Amino acid sequence: MSLLVIRDLVVRRGGKVVVDNLSLTLDAGRITSLIGPNGAGKSSLVLALGGVLPIESGVVELEGRSLAGKSPELIRAAGIAAVPEGHQVLSGLSVEDNLQAAGFQHSPRQIASIIDDVFGIFPELLERRNQKAGTMSGGQQQMLALGQALVARPKLILADEMSLGLAPLIVKRLMGVVAKLATQGTGILLIEQFTQIALQLANEVHVMARGRFRYSGVAQPLIDDPDILHKAYLA
Repeated sequence: MSLLVIRDLVVRRGGKVVVDNLSLTLDAGRITSLIGPNGAGKSSLVLALGGVLPIESGVVELEGRSLAGKSPELIRAAGIAAVPEGHQVLSGLSVEDNLQAAGFQHSPRQIASIIDDVFGIFPELLERRNQKAGTMSGGQQQMLALGQALVARPKLILADEMSLGLAPLIVKRLMGVVAKLATQGTGILLIEQFTQIALQLANEVHVMARGRFRYSGVAQPLIDDPDILHKAYLA
């Protein structure tokens, strides 16, 4: 059974269809990259899967359980954690308090152990555990945003433009963590502006334009022939 099944999904924003009858399956331990031009509907798809945007119609099932119309809290508790665009953290709280806040569904003993695990992945955050999140660099805040998702012990991570505005060294660091998470069994939907990164990491790639997939398949044809990617962007 696929981890997440999406069928005929339709999402509107401001009266306009931004996700147009999309179907998609995401599997445990695999990275699915979603690329496309600005305004293609990629972030809207993530917001809808995370329960932030309402779904007009279609099926969203996690391991056979319907999540369509559920609240963000219930979706997160079910096993889907989003890392929104723009390293969104609680800037006035410390690093540790940010992680505590993300673990609302866990017992105090569980959350302490999980936070230790996050600090093991990101020692940079351990060094700053008492520092206000808003005073850290953009790269450190993005590590914290990913750490907040990991606190949920997710089956699936929706990562939206994690590399945006970050130095190449930080991007490499974050993508290394994403790749390792996949090898440990976590499913990843990676939305990425840098196509080279997306194609290198992906088990499967979807190119989205105007709310629909214009290419779905493995990455290699897009690497071998950039014209295929260019045509998909313009479709």
